[in-house]
Amino acid sequence: MADVNKQSWYGVAAILSLGLVVSAFVSGRALEKMRSATDGVTVKGVAETEISSDLATWRGMLSARAKDMVDGYDKIELHLTTTINFLLKLGITEEAIEEDTINISTQFKRNDKGHTTSEIEGYTLTQTFTVTTTDVALAKRLAKESTQLIREGIAFRSYPPSYYFTKLEDLKLDLLEGAAENAKLRAERLAKSSGNRVANIISASQGIFQITQRNSTETASWGMYDTSTIEKKVRAVVTMRYRTE
Repeated sequence: MADVNKQSWYGVAAILSLGLVVSAFVSGRALEKMRSATDGVTVKGVAETEISSDLATWRGMLSARAKDMVDGYDKIELHLTTTINFLLKLGITEEAIEEDTINISTQFKRNDKGHTTSEIEGYTLTQTFTVTTTDVALAKRLAKESTQLIREGIAFRSYPPSYYFTKLEDLKLDLLEGAAENAKLRAERLAKSSGNRVANIISASQGIFQITQRNSTETASWGMYDTSTIEKKVRAVVTMRYRTE
């Protein structure tokens, strides 16, 4: 009787083992199909173009020192009038000049030990202004020739111009399209090398635009926008994942 029960148990065990094998095979095939349905190729597509800036801003700063605050105001206003006339002669319109408020700092006398006292020695007044123009070549010229104001007794500081491209948003769409086409071409080449072909897109993501000097290879994870040069290069990158079969 014990032998019969033992044989019956072996039979059940054999059936269970066979079931596990079949189940594992079916599960394996299902997993294989699932993987083949999601496996693909991930590529980055790149598109670049060169642009010329069509807008520029240039900033200058005037300063004047005086023992009396009213006298300081008179000096800074005279310097500003001379500066504006200088800009108008070069072709800048009054509408293109934006004047900032006048800043005043107080200078205190120092004693024999070099410590600051409460006695006022004088005032320093500064005023900045910004010129905005679509004539980017003129902005570059202003930055160089404005030093002539120093010869007229004006304490003047010229800042480097900043150059911008105002049609960037329209350009971005074209670059994204070009980068997507480049990504598809790369995916097709990779798939072909492994005996597959590209099917449909699984996912796509846009990278950060890089606006750099024309010959620059710099990139940044947060993007770049060079404003120091008139001629620039715009680079777009997209990451795309394609299903292969």
